Amino acid sequence: MIIRPFFTVAVSALVLIATVQFTNAQASNVPETDQYQPKDQFFKPLSPAEAIKTIEVPDGYHLQCVASEPMVQEPASFVFDEDGAMYVCEWLTYMQDEYGRNQLDETCRVVKLVDTDGDGVMDKRTVFIDKIRLPRTILPLKDRVLVNITQETTIWAYFDDDKDGVADRREAAYEGPENRGNIEHQLTGLVWNLDNYIYSNDRRFRYADGKLFPEPYSKSRISQWGLARDDDGRIYCSWAGGGNPVHSFQFPGGYPILNLSKRDEHAPGYDIPLSICQVEDQSSGHYDFENNRILKIFSATCGQTVLRSELMPQWYGHVATPEPVGRLIRLSTIKNEKGKRVAHNTFPEGEFIRSTDPFFRPVWSESGPDGCFYFADLYRGIIQEKTWFPHEGDHIWVKRYKRVKEWGMLKVFRHGRIYRLVPDKTKPSSPLQLKDLPTKDLVPHLSNGNGWIRDNVQKLLVSNADSSAVKPLKDLFGTSPSTNSRISALWTLNGLGAVDPSLVLTALRDKEERVRLAGIRLAEPFLKDGNETVAKSVFALADDASPDVAMQLVLSLKPSWPDCGKVRDEVVAKHASHPLITRYFKEEQRREQSLLLGDSAKAGLKIYETLCIVCHGKNGHGAKQGDSLLAPPLQKNRWFTGRRVDVITRVLLKGETGPIGDKTYGEGLMLPLESAYNDEQIADLMNYIGLTWNKWRDPVNASEVADIRAEIKDRKTPYTDKELLEIK
Repeated sequence: MIIRPFFTVAVSALVLIATVQFTNAQASNVPETDQYQPKDQFFKPLSPAEAIKTIEVPDGYHLQCVASEPMVQEPASFVFDEDGAMYVCEWLTYMQDEYGRNQLDETCRVVKLVDTDGDGVMDKRTVFIDKIRLPRTILPLKDRVLVNITQETTIWAYFDDDKDGVADRREAAYEGPENRGNIEHQLTGLVWNLDNYIYSNDRRFRYADGKLFPEPYSKSRISQWGLARDDDGRIYCSWAGGGNPVHSFQFPGGYPILNLSKRDEHAPGYDIPLSICQVEDQSSGHYDFENNRILKIFSATCGQTVLRSELMPQWYGHVATPEPVGRLIRLSTIKNEKGKRVAHNTFPEGEFIRSTDPFFRPVWSESGPDGCFYFADLYRGIIQEKTWFPHEGDHIWVKRYKRVKEWGMLKVFRHGRIYRLVPDKTKPSSPLQLKDLPTKDLVPHLSNGNGWIRDNVQKLLVSNADSSAVKPLKDLFGTSPSTNSRISALWTLNGLGAVDPSLVLTALRDKEERVRLAGIRLAEPFLKDGNETVAKSVFALADDASPDVAMQLVLSLKPSWPDCGKVRDEVVAKHASHPLITRYFKEEQRREQSLLLGDSAKAGLKIYETLCIVCHGKNGHGAKQGDSLLAPPLQKNRWFTGRRVDVITRVLLKGETGPIGDKTYGEGLMLPLESAYNDEQIADLMNYIGLTWNKWRDPVNASEVADIRAEIKDRKTPYTDKELLEIK
């Protein structure tokens, strides 16, 4: 394989240029058909200075380790506050042994790291929150820090009243129910988006008076671990289980999310990771044995961010997604192809960042206040939660367990590194101290070329609710040469309630298409109220040849608003070949049909979109992975068409393993849901699948599930197809 030039670097100011070494990671030579033999290979962890030599980065850049153990351990996610301090979620109970014991103990923490001397390396650490259960995601918001904790949907606001770096109290910003699902399938991502909503992977929130007010998406869960946004407010999602580095990025946040396949949103060849770590520890053994067992599929993509810094102008707007099983970070170029955006591998003959070190586990990334690209490396052996890490039987996962145990990988944990990617010839800027700046000094920073700066200035201006910002913001919109700055000014004015018809009209007539698109979105409340002047200017854009303008008009013009339905129909007719408009109307029809479902099936739809859709597909046909299906189809499924509630309940509660008939799907195992969902939720899920796709006439009752749960409560293993067929 031909790759572009790379060099590796050492920690902090010590820069070592070296060729990539396989260090302790020599490949296995065991053929695919041979039985694994013990002591095939053995790995030892490396110090940060040694590990950094194994990491490839693009020519002209080097890595700097900004924090490592013991300053930071098990860094599952992190974020910067408005003054450049870093808050890190430390998962100190995550897979500390092969059994995942005590994983939900309240012994984890959030630490605050500060670079006091401006050299780019964190040198001050305080424990901001101690003794909590697996903190998931963080959003600093001036005088408070929003935090979500595992097994909760509540979002807490923590306050450091005496400013010593340690939280003194907390209050609920949003109170939600418990979430007892698997820790890999819970809440993530608190992102302040362009439209002044805070986005998570389950819903978005309007922030007012210290509280969060939820609004649902058009579907349930949209991303698994991490969430990102771009300059126009598009949200970028990822699936770890589905091996999808970036998806659902067609429309700005707040609009319906299209259920597009990888084939729709990814360029040919995109879904092949170009890993160089020759270690066979992916759960299902998807390796290219002819090429030293290099990983063949994405397996755990997560923690994505959009690069939005002029420090790295050639990658501005590109999406970086860590892949800890592949020991790499994929960089995606998002190309607009006649109105549909498609992800391409920015480095088609390699990857953005990748390592030969078996313990390199990048899981989270951020664009920093200094313009650099940052990422967290868990640096550990096990990167698989205990549910997917069995120790007994002949399943391929058990074989993986035996290999990594023999190689000593189970003993490597409680490490952790956070790196930043730095240009060789350009010094990063020092982080600005934004939090306490007066309004008159904040507004000019919306002209900064770093998207992180603009986002945080907008967040502060809106949350401060200072009306004195309105005039300078309007001046900035009218005079700035930067399209990004003008768009940020518009949406900041929106957050302050200062968008009037004249401002919308100016935006709609702007020479820059992106400003016109923002103008259409901001015109929506005036269209709803029947403002004829605004409507006339919006309707005039129906003659715009741009596919993006056409799509935004379809999204913004609601048929129930005065004259909007007629104009929307005209736009649709003029853009019959648009790659997304027809798909959008199909999704709209599906959403309307879902409204006709009963309460139980509606609740089941939410569960299905949260958990099942990744493997079973949006329409229950089974999601494809290459030429095979990850899971069996649920439409016209033998158990559902026969209404075998007794069998279906057993599978949902205890799982199923092995081939089904003569076919093996995905990894050959459906996981048990008995600890994640109660009887009513299991019934809801069955009712959605049965009533929607399998012509059920009547719903299942929770009592039917409860009876079977009680009957099989002592069973410890998943069912096989043979066992299910024997149930009469």
